[in-house]
Amino acid sequence: MVTVYTLPGLFHLIGLSLAVGSATVKLVLLSKCNSDHESVSTFIRISKPVTKIIFSGLILITLSGIGWLIAGYSFTPMLIVKLVLVGLVWVIGPIIDNGVEPKFIKLAPKSGENPSPAAKAG
Repeated sequence: MVTVYTLPGLFHLIGLSLAVGSATVKLVLLSKCNSDHESVSTFIRISKPVTKIIFSGLILITLSGIGWLIAGYSFTPMLIVKLVLVGLVWVIGPIIDNGVEPKFIKLAPKSGENPSPAAKAG
């Protein structure tokens, strides 16, 4: 039986899976780029589609959270911590996506080139 709490819960889990799973894929590939500079082209190619999946997951998490609040979910200290964390992700995510990643892509070596000293320094 579907209740007021189960539908937002389902959307919340789907959004969480999309966001965390995609962010993990992106982080693992970015970490691999540090040791294997040939992976940079793969990271550049999949970065934007993976970011869109992360964004979709965050939208689902946010909307389902709003649904729970509308349904009368009580404010507990744990819920307040979760709200703050989701807010931080919404603030920090675009900074990373629009500030850090373009710098990484600019400094990344082209296929067959050695990394620049600035890219090695991080």
